[in-house]
Amino acid sequence: MNIRNAKFISVDLETTGLNQKKDEIIAIGAVPILGTRIMAGDSYYRLVKPNKFRLESIRIHGLDPKELEKAPTFSEIADEVFRLIEDKIIVGYTVEMDYNFLKRAFKKEGYKLENQRVDVIDLERAICYILGERPISVISLEKLAEKYRIKTPYRHNALADAFITAQVFQVQLLRAIKYGIKTVDKLFELIKRGEIDRQFGSHIF
Repeated sequence: MNIRNAKFISVDLETTGLNQKKDEIIAIGAVPILGTRIMAGDSYYRLVKPNKFRLESIRIHGLDPKELEKAPTFSEIADEVFRLIEDKIIVGYTVEMDYNFLKRAFKKEGYKLENQRVDVIDLERAICYILGERPISVISLEKLAEKYRIKTPYRHNALADAFITAQVFQVQLLRAIKYGIKTVDKLFELIKRGEIDRQFGSHIF
């Protein structure tokens, strides 16, 4: 499939912690991307009521427990979330973490999540190695946004981070297309090649 016709979705979660077996999703932010176009008007944001709430996690996400008490449970929104992402390639920063949280939550509701994923960290490394650039030493979302001159007035909100990630991915895609990557298959090949080059030192800086 041509990249410009591909359906992506940038996803970011807030959770009660980092334990993928015990912690729960408490906010979902998602921004659809059609090819290289961010569909900001179709963005999705939902708070999710957890079974248990860890007060120490407030320091990171700042969500009010009272707000979460009024929010729907994941079970109540599982169908709408699944329909939103089921036919799209999931894009994220450390995407496997969020994907595993979603996969576990969906499994409890009888849904099977099998989406392809693109991590903007891996894509950044691949582009840098293929183009012979020195990658930034610590590939944080803030550093990626800074590199690509993307404003980050607000962080650690699921929708805000999903939108920042979508913008980073948009620039990365445009760079990959300029390099000659025209299809989704070639995009995944680029990521794989970049990882191999990084491991075996095919590029020396």
